[in-house]
Amino acid sequence: MKTKKHIRKSLLVKVIQNVSRNLRQYLMAAGVVVVILVSIITIKSFSGEKEVPVPEEKSAETLVKTKQEVKPAIPNGYKGIISAVMVAEASSSPYHALGTNLEAVLVGQRTKERENPCLDGVGVEVAESVNDIDEQSWKLVERTKMSDGDYETLLSIVEAESGGEDIKGRILVANVILNRVASDVFPDNVTDVVWQESGGSPQFTPTVDGRIHMVKVSDTTREAVNRAIDGEDYSQGALFFMEKQHSEDKNVSWFDSTLQFLFRHGVHSFYKY
Repeated sequence: MKTKKHIRKSLLVKVIQNVSRNLRQYLMAAGVVVVILVSIITIKSFSGEKEVPVPEEKSAETLVKTKQEVKPAIPNGYKGIISAVMVAEASSSPYHALGTNLEAVLVGQRTKERENPCLDGVGVEVAESVNDIDEQSWKLVERTKMSDGDYETLLSIVEAESGGEDIKGRILVANVILNRVASDVFPDNVTDVVWQESGGSPQFTPTVDGRIHMVKVSDTTREAVNRAIDGEDYSQGALFFMEKQHSEDKNVSWFDSTLQFLFRHGVHSFYKY
């Protein structure tokens, strides 16, 4: 038979168990509520509307100013000419090119045809100027074009005939040779002009006495010949020259009676028909 002490103890245990059970249920319910509240707050934070920035309206004046700011600078002067020619497309009209890349060719030129750069992108006046310069340059090259042998012959005859003259005197002698090449009366190349004989008489004394083969061409003579080839001309169309002091009287008489005297420079007198 249970004593009062045991009965009270059993009742106390049951009360404690009931309280513990109810407390666990309350705690579980509270935890569920907390989880639900947290979920609701999280969903609202992700689904909330964000402000979309409204693009600022720009006035017509602002747009024009912006376009002007980004507009590329247009080169002028020589830079403009070079830029326009560089970007121009090639057309079908050919032109003549001298020599090869990085080669300043005076004689013995190798010529070939290339496409002429189109100048549509350049001003009309600039295009015409460039074309005129190109045409004049090509005419000069055609007039003075010669082989390597012709060039060496021209150097030697100028040195032999005028090695003691100033640079203008040497240019004048070269001018006479080139004038003969350009004339219809004489051969059309330097070598044949220098070695030509008229009525059995040589035209240039150094071809007779051999000085043309013995001279050493100086830098001054080379510069004079190159300048003459480049178009520097003081000759007034002269086709003849002579050193009267060392010429035979009959030759001096023929020059003075047959030819037109032009001028005297250094030891030489210059004539033409």
